[in-house]
Amino acid sequence: MSRNLARRDLLKLGGGALAASWVLAACGSSDSSGSTSSSSGGSSSGAVKDVTYWAAFATPEGQKYFQQNFVDAFNGSQKNVRVKMDVKQLMTLGQLTNTAVAAGKGADVVYADGPSAALSFAKNGKTVALDAYATKYQWKDRLLPWAYDVSEVDGKLHSVPVGYGSLVLYYNPETFAQHGWKVPTTLAEFEAVCADAKSKGLIPVGAGNSGYKAQTEWYLTCVLNAAVGPKALHEALTGKRKWDDKVFVDAITLVKSWIDKGWWGGSSDRYFTNTDTDMFTGLAGGKVAMYMTGTWSFDSADTFFTGGKKWDWAPLPSLNDAVPAGVYPLAIGTTLSINAKSENAEAAAEFIDYMIADPSRMLGMLAATGTNPAPLKVDANAYPAEVDERVARLYKAIPQTKNLGYASWSFVPPKTDTYLYTEFDKVITGDMSPADFCAGLQKAFAAELAEGSVPKPFTPES
Repeated sequence: MSRNLARRDLLKLGGGALAASWVLAACGSSDSSGSTSSSSGGSSSGAVKDVTYWAAFATPEGQKYFQQNFVDAFNGSQKNVRVKMDVKQLMTLGQLTNTAVAAGKGADVVYADGPSAALSFAKNGKTVALDAYATKYQWKDRLLPWAYDVSEVDGKLHSVPVGYGSLVLYYNPETFAQHGWKVPTTLAEFEAVCADAKSKGLIPVGAGNSGYKAQTEWYLTCVLNAAVGPKALHEALTGKRKWDDKVFVDAITLVKSWIDKGWWGGSSDRYFTNTDTDMFTGLAGGKVAMYMTGTWSFDSADTFFTGGKKWDWAPLPSLNDAVPAGVYPLAIGTTLSINAKSENAEAAAEFIDYMIADPSRMLGMLAATGTNPAPLKVDANAYPAEVDERVARLYKAIPQTKNLGYASWSFVPPKTDTYLYTEFDKVITGDMSPADFCAGLQKAFAAELAEGSVPKPFTPES
């Protein structure tokens, strides 16, 4: 496995701020320099089993919260198990995990940046099936059905999702009021805002991949769900429809037309120099009209909107009259597995369970740090009053809607996903046609489908 980077819901690369507050990964049995360990739990006369992992945090506050409420709290509840935390650099976390696990070295809990990456570990025999633990801890009863299903590989559970979100349309209410715009729900309304914004010197839709090429798949996830729709995507993900079908070619052609008009990122040249931070800065300053990106930015958007300014979000508009508005592409950004080489699998499973056993712990972290929670079955009334209304609105809406879609890094297999965001650069520059891009996408997917390397997608209800 070669591309498991700590990304999407993990990094806001333009300014170096972490979007999610924490990331977990497996590590070796010994502490490295600079690690933060906790052993507050009392031990009996028996040997203490250490469960080690790497972590990365957006802020000291986020690190402190996780240490106290997850690591220290877990250790305090144990006699013979001790979790030790080793804080790593955000930019190297994924690659360090990749290298260690690929080499078969002493990892207990294995981090992956979504089901697609976790599937690769499982297919290569690097992680163990978790079904026995799932039965023991009743994970199937706790996790949302789609999240449990996509975490299975060949009918066996191989990872536990501990962070999920979606992709939405961010906007500045003050900018919309100033220009007399309404939040678009249809393709016509969306393009009307784009045309007016462009005529007034704004970037209509924020976009760019400077410093982080995989940002492109954020935007393509939005477009494919809103222009193609969950039903056609499910057909493609299950091999019943080809990725070079006209509906996909038309969607990519639509994006290309927006880029050529200067609506998407300002221009094709600017796309390759724009950062995520640039786009949020422009959104806050009234220079960018709309930005379609992930809800992992809920916890960092306020840093750009200062002086009383406020951001807001809306579900994605329909980008095809045949596709209903308001689709929520489901995205799992962090999964945890147990390494096949671990000598402490039982203890590792116990810690993973601790993270999702009590929804109030996850919701408390959501309230305190804005971290995307695990996809747990949670009553709408369970959200603490301290949770930002805009954040709570999302997590209350998703379980209630039938209009759910698919984020590429959660449901598209690894090599196909890499093709999606790397080869699209050629579409932007005009060196590859939308039809040829989709043909290459189909070729990559067909190979992985034949290998059995496609995550299991839920069946859409809408």
